[in-house]
Amino acid sequence: MNINNQVKAKVYLSDEGFGHIVRQRAIMTELLKLDSGFYFSLQTNKHLAFARQNMPAQTFIDRYNNISWHKKTDSSPDIELIKSHYDLYLESIQPYLKTEAEEFDYDFVISDFVYEAFEVARQQAKPSFGVAHFTWDWFFSKIYPRVISDALFKYFTSAANSARKLYFPPFTPPEILKYYRGKTVEVPFIVREDVNHKPWPKTNRLKILVMDSGAGLMAENIKHALPNNISDEWLFGVQEELELIGDSFFNVPRNHLLIDYVEGADLVVGRPGFNTLSECIAYRKPMLLISESMNPEMEFNIAELKKLSLGGFISIQDFRSNFGLILSQFFKFEYHMIEGNMKNHAFRTDGGRIIAEDILSSL
Repeated sequence: MNINNQVKAKVYLSDEGFGHIVRQRAIMTELLKLDSGFYFSLQTNKHLAFARQNMPAQTFIDRYNNISWHKKTDSSPDIELIKSHYDLYLESIQPYLKTEAEEFDYDFVISDFVYEAFEVARQQAKPSFGVAHFTWDWFFSKIYPRVISDALFKYFTSAANSARKLYFPPFTPPEILKYYRGKTVEVPFIVREDVNHKPWPKTNRLKILVMDSGAGLMAENIKHALPNNISDEWLFGVQEELELIGDSFFNVPRNHLLIDYVEGADLVVGRPGFNTLSECIAYRKPMLLISESMNPEMEFNIAELKKLSLGGFISIQDFRSNFGLILSQFFKFEYHMIEGNMKNHAFRTDGGRIIAEDILSSL
């Protein structure tokens, strides 16, 4: 396996969101700490430029990895577009699989549920490892009307079952853990250890970080919800691309990660995506989370956070129309309870190290 003191691994990143990029970076970094002989080739398309700047890979491959989730401008799923994509999936992946097989020269594979990564590794008789907090087969099984066929569901689950191990952090739906029992390894939260925490401006205001989705789908809603001078008690940290002007706003530079500002915030507002809640739990920051229609991942995350009282919740409609009033009530009635629960939780955040050690022992 070890050629010229290098073990070659291919890392497949799906093109949806940023959370899996953060998780894979943490795992790759921990693997390199354990053995500097790893040589990583990373494949993605939509976030390739971001990956080049932030991932410890030596080679980058610009290739779309097949999984898509399409939304309308109001953040609701575009069922027709999603269904049309997956109706052709089994046919459209054949050239992809052929190319992957022809180019394959790796010792093992890591992926956030790019199913073809597991399938190619199986064909090449090489070990593969999956890392995710939900699987797309589970996700699509919760969408009605159905957007994938029984044949595609069977392909997804068969491909995932060919992985050597599947790593799942907290807040993974129990159905997934049960379905993939025998492959499942439950691990702590996976967050970056090499965080470059960025400072906020010096202020006596409450610092509120407002986070868009990885695909930028919340931009218009944020601009609608945050008029200038909404309160002189609050300072909103927002992406510079939103072009919000006024002394109520701190514009985070375009080349900075919003999550690097979590530690300095008093409150984080955003969608209940797994990366957002992982970072907030890691740095013990209260959350006010915006629900999203017909998104099984978000619905499950919200339910779990409600059980633990680690976050407050607001609908997208109320965020757009009544955010100032709701934020005032949140700070008055919920914030301090959630802040106390965050300070006292017992979640571990060393999942990246645990996974790296387990992969190394499994090779």
